[in-house]
Amino acid sequence: MPRHALTRSGASVALSVALAGTLVPLFPGAALAADGPAAEVVLPAPVRYQPRADTVVEAGATGHLHQREGTTGTLWTEYATGATTPLTATGSGYGGMRAALDPATPGAPRTVSVTTLGSGGVRKVEVPEGASWTKGFTADSVLVARSAADGSLTALAVVTMQDGRPVERPVTGVPQGLKLMDGTAYDLTSKGAVVFLAGPDGAVEKEYLVDYATAELREMPDHGDVDLEQFGDRHLMDRYGGDNANELRTVPRADPMATPVVTQLPKPPHGYQFFRGWETVIGDWIVFGWTPESWNADLPGVRLQAIPVGGGQPRFLLAHSAARPQAAPDGSLLVTGGTGATDWAVRRISLDANGAPQVTKVSDVPTASTTVDGLTLGAGTLHYRATSDGSSSPALYEHSLALTGTPTAGNRVLDRPVPGTVDALVPLGNGESAHQTGSDVLAAPGAHAAGMYGRLSGGSGRYVASGTATTQYAGDLQAPNNTRRFDGKAASTVWGTTFWMSDPAAPGTVSWYDMKSKATSPALAIGSGCTPNELQAVGRWVYWSCAQGAKAGVWDQKSRVSTPVPFGEAQLGDGFLVRKDKAAGKLTLTDFHTGVPSAVTTNDFASVPADADWSVDKFGGHVAFTDAQERIHVKPVTVPRSPIGFSEERVDASVLNLANGKDNIWHAAWQLTRPATRATLEIKNPAGTTVATLVAGDRKGAQVALAWDGRGADGKPVPAAHYTWTLSADPGDGSGPRAVRTGVIQVADVHRPFRDYDGDGIGEVFARAGDRITAHEPVKGTSTTSTGWTGINHVVPFGDLDGDDCDDILVRTTAGDLYRHSGTCGGVPAPGSPKAKIGAGFNAFDALLNSGDLTGDGRPDLLARVRSTGDLYLYADNAAGGIRGGVKIAGKWTGLTLIGAGDLAGDGHPYLLARDAAGDLWRYKSTGTGAFHARTLVFSDWGAGRDAIIGAGDVDGDGKLDLVSRDTNGKLLRNSGRGDGTFGSTVQIGTGWGARGALS
Repeated sequence: MPRHALTRSGASVALSVALAGTLVPLFPGAALAADGPAAEVVLPAPVRYQPRADTVVEAGATGHLHQREGTTGTLWTEYATGATTPLTATGSGYGGMRAALDPATPGAPRTVSVTTLGSGGVRKVEVPEGASWTKGFTADSVLVARSAADGSLTALAVVTMQDGRPVERPVTGVPQGLKLMDGTAYDLTSKGAVVFLAGPDGAVEKEYLVDYATAELREMPDHGDVDLEQFGDRHLMDRYGGDNANELRTVPRADPMATPVVTQLPKPPHGYQFFRGWETVIGDWIVFGWTPESWNADLPGVRLQAIPVGGGQPRFLLAHSAARPQAAPDGSLLVTGGTGATDWAVRRISLDANGAPQVTKVSDVPTASTTVDGLTLGAGTLHYRATSDGSSSPALYEHSLALTGTPTAGNRVLDRPVPGTVDALVPLGNGESAHQTGSDVLAAPGAHAAGMYGRLSGGSGRYVASGTATTQYAGDLQAPNNTRRFDGKAASTVWGTTFWMSDPAAPGTVSWYDMKSKATSPALAIGSGCTPNELQAVGRWVYWSCAQGAKAGVWDQKSRVSTPVPFGEAQLGDGFLVRKDKAAGKLTLTDFHTGVPSAVTTNDFASVPADADWSVDKFGGHVAFTDAQERIHVKPVTVPRSPIGFSEERVDASVLNLANGKDNIWHAAWQLTRPATRATLEIKNPAGTTVATLVAGDRKGAQVALAWDGRGADGKPVPAAHYTWTLSADPGDGSGPRAVRTGVIQVADVHRPFRDYDGDGIGEVFARAGDRITAHEPVKGTSTTSTGWTGINHVVPFGDLDGDDCDDILVRTTAGDLYRHSGTCGGVPAPGSPKAKIGAGFNAFDALLNSGDLTGDGRPDLLARVRSTGDLYLYADNAAGGIRGGVKIAGKWTGLTLIGAGDLAGDGHPYLLARDAAGDLWRYKSTGTGAFHARTLVFSDWGAGRDAIIGAGDVDGDGKLDLVSRDTNGKLLRNSGRGDGTFGSTVQIGTGWGARGALS
């Protein structure tokens, strides 16, 4: 179920729902004006969601060499002008330069030609007599070597041309007696190169770094210690070193043999992992990447970050990058990436004035266009198929359109391949669309219906229809294996929970099957005179089309009349039909919303190419179609719409018991007949007062999902009662919100079961003898006792009066004062427990009892009967740990034994029991407003010989409140509650209770 917004969060009550609500009539009153965009909107031709591949091969001083999807070979793009030309770069080189030894000319010195790519400029550098070129070079110099007769290296030099003559700058620090392996340098950069020197026997000795700027040869660490793979202006980095996968080691460029600096990379966020091999150094920063743990169809590449050498606060660089950054001669880095296809570019990572990395755009990468295929529009969600990765497997693209005003221009790709033909993509009205693959119908991830054969012919919320010419299938995307098969049926479709079918055995009729109730209708005459081979349904309208006879019509469920409409390729809307006329290159619209055949009109709606994709939003009232340039038009329909309603719902049947420390939310979801700009759920108590208002969160097409945690607007749990909820939806067309569904939620307070003092879910029987108060659980045979109670003459087991979630007790002193003693949730409180005097003069009463919340405020109340008059008073909880003043609610209740019994029927209403002088037991149900309904007889001639009768809560552990009594022989008796206000037969559960004192 989609996530939802609540006006309150948290949970503290157990909930159950009774769907006793009323369905808003399907055809109420006059139709409303259509919703949708104010005028036709044209979306640009869609671009492929995945960016066009464009990989930087080399970053030069004036431009960069790259390979672009859709072209062959390599391209050169100038930084200054953005001009891009094909360029085949041969030979070895780096940084947009190539160098090659010129062919020897007799009598002439050897020269190296250094060519700048793009401009084609060539600079020649002479190799001095007796020297050999090592393949190291810069834009204006070459690195040469001199060797002895035995091949050992004697000197290295950097050669530049001055006044037409070569000038050598000797490299210092060259060891003697070692050979230059292969006579070449490698890891060429504009700052220097690496030479590999070995002993006379060929054994590997050392790597050395040649620094062009200082003309120094610097020894580098062994491979076994630090494998220096990345060269920056200031640091050399070991990409693979370190004891942990997220460690990198660097050494200063000026001193490669220094102790390595270890940089700990930050832990990737959830869903990402390190992408090793792209680490690069720039200035005093290390650039590194994270990649998603699961690659999908969204966006390619690596999320680039930077961190200071040695560690520090990471710096975000680029959301997505498609290839390893390439170093430019000036030390900056070039990489391709961005946030998406319309923001994909070659970008430069350079250092700002503070030496921190910054990203700037170099040149845009053109987007890759797509061809719209399988266009569908449902409840403001536009879907179409397009190839997203250059393969033959298309992906599903989505636009979310505004309900009013202008549709958004952005799009996203859904990670779901959508093979099949154009007519296999069907909108569901809940923000998703379904397609058929073999015998399965797939929608959103996890939404699947199996055993669906033939062609997908309809979808509405969770339900889909498909079929062949002889068999139809009704599927439930939330219950994959509950597909229903209907043999001998020619066509089918679905709207809400209603699955429509035609039957060759009964021409001129249709019938329906309800997906939830499983009810089936008789054949319904539609006046077609033929067996429809195509059906569509929207609200009150059922479209039928017969290929045999080439005729079509729309049957109105309200008037039971069919209206003829043009035959052909058509899609049904709410009160209208759009038909595509390929020969004329247009869409026509037939308006039949009045249901009166004589008032039907057909007019041209839009000009379209013969091969245009198009779709009617049967949930929203727009029409979408493509033009010759693959632009998508969204055009409103001005036909008046039916009032917004609902077509299907899913509401939790019950919610868990929070007394066990668990959390629970009451969930509900409704599939509306059209989208709502705002949907609210208003919850009212029995008095009609609103206690909570929930507002729907993110819209999913025409689907609304809401939930309740059982708390009111003040954040506190609402009292136990029956609450009425009303769902209202505003379609945004100016008509305002409209109630579309009502129902009832039963809320039961579960902070602590009735009379449960030790938290085990079982009610206790209290006994007072001498200075002892004992709470017994007679079925379990356990008890807790508290001593030291002197100067009292009555004990009332009560609910939670002080708000600490533990049941309290009330005691009356011999002086007539009433005290509250706070409960401990661990048995009977002690006389010294926290207490408060809450009343005086209570010796005037001969009965004090608690039956639960009688006033509907969620707090327990006290009943007291005046000894002299029999008048019954209600002392309501004052929400401050005490009670309010007494209110007389009945008179002359003399001669009755009163029993506070709690909520005997689980309906949120506490009950009072009374035994009269004849021995009959009566039940009084609370109104929830401080009064009682008329009495109901529970037992006749019952209770004779019993000196104590107690509503002790659930003493047998079956979840229902019971009745416990004691006879004059000391036997303890139980009548188990049935959960409906009645009790079972009397069962003895103990003996010797006469000596245990006064029971309460």
